[in-house]
Amino acid sequence: MPSTSEPFSTRPLEKEDVLFVLSLSKERIQDSHLDEKGIEEYLHEDFLKGILLLDGEEKAGYCLYRQSDYDGEIDEIAILKKEEGKGAGTFLLQKALDLLDDGRRREVFLEAREGNTRARKLYESLSFEGYRRRVNYYGNEDSICYRKELGRK
Repeated sequence: MPSTSEPFSTRPLEKEDVLFVLSLSKERIQDSHLDEKGIEEYLHEDFLKGILLLDGEEKAGYCLYRQSDYDGEIDEIAILKKEEGKGAGTFLLQKALDLLDDGRRREVFLEAREGNTRARKLYESLSFEGYRRRVNYYGNEDSICYRKELGRK
């Protein structure tokens, strides 16, 4: 009988996850500038947070974000290629939004390459709205900036 429970879970990013995040970032994020030290900042700075996506016991993705008293920003989100189409990205981004939506923050921001249609569809499915285009932000490709209003708890 198939399980009705969610196959994915998350946990806070830990030191042991840094090399996984670095490897996945280099593999999945075009022109990623993250390095080991930069990822470790998400473990130590109060305003920087990271969560790890698990598929069962296996590491399957991550989300790095920053938060202030008033808003949040998704800095980077990535999942393993084999997890695409399974709801992993939606699950992970929704968990990050749930953590950011603590009643203080009004909105969350993120951006995507114009050509990253898979990511853009994900963001739009979770009610992110495009509000700005950065022309040639990635050299010869535009960036689309998104924002999502958070509920007031």
